Amino acid sequence: MIKSGMLSEDSLVQGIFFKKGTILGFDENGKLWRCRISGTTVINELHCMAGSEVEFYPEGNLLSFITASETKLGGIYAAAESLVMLHPNGSVFKCDISRGTVVDEYPVLAGKDVCFFENGRLSAFYLSKDLLIDGVLCPEGSRVWLRKNGRFSACTAGHDVEIQDVHYKAGELIVLREDGTLVHLSP
Repeated sequence: MIKSGMLSEDSLVQGIFFKKGTILGFDENGKLWRCRISGTTVINELHCMAGSEVEFYPEGNLLSFITASETKLGGIYAAAESLVMLHPNGSVFKCDISRGTVVDEYPVLAGKDVCFFENGRLSAFYLSKDLLIDGVLCPEGSRVWLRKNGRFSACTAGHDVEIQDVHYKAGELIVLREDGTLVHLSP
């Protein structure tokens, strides 16, 4: 049974300092599961925005939060008020980035979300410039998906193109299997 309640005073709960008015939710084992924080709260050295919800994995690790300000997470900057989702090991799964950057040699567009695999490798992002990836021209601003090994998985065509005897118009989704063959998507 899930239990919850509102703090009547500032309190230290499972090693985290919460301000009065924070609503805490606990799982059936009594572990902190979710909370709506009343004031900016620091959890694992991350500044979580006042009035937002914070979630935890059953083991107690931070699962998701909203940034109170621009926050450096590894080599990227998460935008202020960005929903950040973390893998169980604490590495970033998803956030909105505030600064254009290069990650794993790919130019990543600022102001959009970026996703990572648990090992920290880039998973999905928006391109900040046209780029030829594994023989496919992906245009600036398009969403790109990569595999765990860093190889191309999908993007939208930057121009009309023929790949493996299949014609794609600009803007159509191009998807490759791991062996490099096309996945033909019917309109």
